[in-house]
Amino acid sequence: MPLYKMTLAYDGTAYQGWQVQPERDTIQQRVQAALTRMAKSSVDVVAAGRTDSGVHAFGQVAHFQLVREILPEGILRGLNTMLPEDIRVRTVAEAKPEFHARYSARSKTYRYRLECAPVPLPFTSRFTLHYPYELDREALTRGACAFAGEHAFDAFRASSCNAKTTTRTVLASRWLDDGSELIYEVTATGFLQHMIRNMVGTLLEIGRGKRAVESIPHLLERGDRTEAGPTAAAKGLTLIEVHYA
Repeated sequence: MPLYKMTLAYDGTAYQGWQVQPERDTIQQRVQAALTRMAKSSVDVVAAGRTDSGVHAFGQVAHFQLVREILPEGILRGLNTMLPEDIRVRTVAEAKPEFHARYSARSKTYRYRLECAPVPLPFTSRFTLHYPYELDREALTRGACAFAGEHAFDAFRASSCNAKTTTRTVLASRWLDDGSELIYEVTATGFLQHMIRNMVGTLLEIGRGKRAVESIPHLLERGDRTEAGPTAAAKGLTLIEVHYA
């Protein structure tokens, strides 16, 4: 059975996340249904990461197998014909037999976008959190740097997170200034449920002077979710890229 790798982009606003759920509209369900229709047999799609409800992707990666070989360009064209406009398949290619979208990944990069203008633009409101408050940029930068390295992120995971281990390695953590937008970009070997959104919520409290930068090492050591900042809205978060060897 031929194995394929694809890259997807999607607007997660209308969906209950990536993973198939009973009686819920999800990205995985839509993609599997389109592939099953194309292949005329059941197809399972495995993604690099299971984005939460309302979270977007520019570079989600997934793999799937078909019972018969179809040219990648035919799959690409067919899927983008059948899928809704808020889900696009950017690339399709045949993959090596050992490739696995999740387990072959070395790291992932996400971005969280803030719209800092007094009045948010209607063109970006689905993908940014409107945050028109004065922020201490130096404190934000120092706070972002405090997350770098290997840590147990118990204080930054959702209460419903059932990951067996909470230790993750943050390879890069920084803020990007893009005019009226302020973007938090983070690359790590993996992420826990709500981890980035809880990190952003904590960083924003630092930026507004509500907590000290030094609270981050304390939170990482203590592991108490109740001491960290609020969970930032899902709509500001986008999976940008999945990195492979």
